[in-house]
Amino acid sequence: MKNSIMVRWEDLTSKDIASIDKNLPAVIPIGSIEVHGPHLPLGTDILTIYWVAVKASELEDAIILPPIAYGYAPESKHFPGTISISAETLLSLLREVCLEIYRNGFRKILILNGHGGNSRILRLLSRDILDRCINVCLYMVVDPWSPVRSEIEGLRETKLIGHACEIETSIVSYIAPQLVKLEYVKGEAKIGVYTTIPNVETNVDWVGYALEAYLGDPRKASMEKGKIIVDQWVRRIADIYRMVKEDRFVEDTLEEYRMRVAEYQPG
Repeated sequence: MKNSIMVRWEDLTSKDIASIDKNLPAVIPIGSIEVHGPHLPLGTDILTIYWVAVKASELEDAIILPPIAYGYAPESKHFPGTISISAETLLSLLREVCLEIYRNGFRKILILNGHGGNSRILRLLSRDILDRCINVCLYMVVDPWSPVRSEIEGLRETKLIGHACEIETSIVSYIAPQLVKLEYVKGEAKIGVYTTIPNVETNVDWVGYALEAYLGDPRKASMEKGKIIVDQWVRRIADIYRMVKEDRFVEDTLEEYRMRVAEYQPG
């Protein structure tokens, strides 16, 4: 559906918010400010997810909140330019924003994540909101590329992808080509060791693995690949906007949950 309203929260007036359809999903794009190899901008994650969020709202109505640029990226703090906020700060910020959206009358909140390092905080947030027993239906796309995984697999030429790689470089090359500096890439990324003990995670896994803060060979990127991925990404996110608006399962399940919690009398 073609959008008929102003979609960015900050562009609306107080009167607009008071009268707008509260069944619209309130969308929070979140990313990070962190190193993306030598060739992509520090704001790659928020640049891409916010662009997709806004473009999708041109296909399906949604209210897009101002993007949260800062994320949880301690694994990148040894590279210049990274700005990582603590897990506690990010959780608190997201919680407060969600509660303020709820106070303004919106019940359906959709978080679009652009940075893999935020994933554990987002999953904790979902339980934190549930634990408050309030009428907030929280939806999240935690894995940024999950809506276009099949397209990515069909286009990739390199073995390793995931960060400042062929795929992410293609995406930025399409959205903001002036920000890509492939001349800084001298070759395929040097890769270290993720872990030395099978089935065991450590606190330095990514630090020891992504030695140059990028994966694979970004020189395989192209604007054409980026267009295919981004166009489909926008359509899939627009589909998610529509499905969130139509969804009753979360609301019904939450209502039953809250009722049972209120009725439960221990002992």
